[in-house]
Amino acid sequence: MRSERILRALCRRELADLELDLPLDAEQLCARYGDKRGRAIKILAHPLPAGTPNGVWLMADDADYFFYQANTTKLHRDQIVIHEFGHLIAGHQILGTPGSLLAAGAPDEGETSEALSRTCYSDEREWEAEMLATIIREWAAKATQGVGQSAKHDGLRGIQSILGGHSGWL
Repeated sequence: MRSERILRALCRRELADLELDLPLDAEQLCARYGDKRGRAIKILAHPLPAGTPNGVWLMADDADYFFYQANTTKLHRDQIVIHEFGHLIAGHQILGTPGSLLAAGAPDEGETSEALSRTCYSDEREWEAEMLATIIREWAAKATQGVGQSAKHDGLRGIQSILGGHSGWL
């Protein structure tokens, strides 16, 4: 199991040049990281079956897909998505392939259950993904406290950056 120190270094390396806005937006995080590596990350709501994880990361030929429990709050959705993002940047591999799960765009409940049975991570990997999500959200919260929201105007964003904006971010 990697230490928290190593996971923080992983976050800095993977996220440092993404120029993320504050407050942190999970969709922007995934979009910018997808652009950086040339492989899209698609975030999809789905009513995942009871008794299964609240989120699933599946790799397909065209993109990575993060499914999250459709019946949840935005705060919880963001935590789920950033947790799945943690699995991705940590290099955790899912078992098997999504197969027909993504062929029609959104899986039905039977396909979701089948996919979930193939996407089991060890407790060690779950801990790492949750720790990565916590680190990302913690840094974003500290940065937001320091500068508030990122300025919408490019000129103001530049001034904000010069004056030390985002100093807590990575």
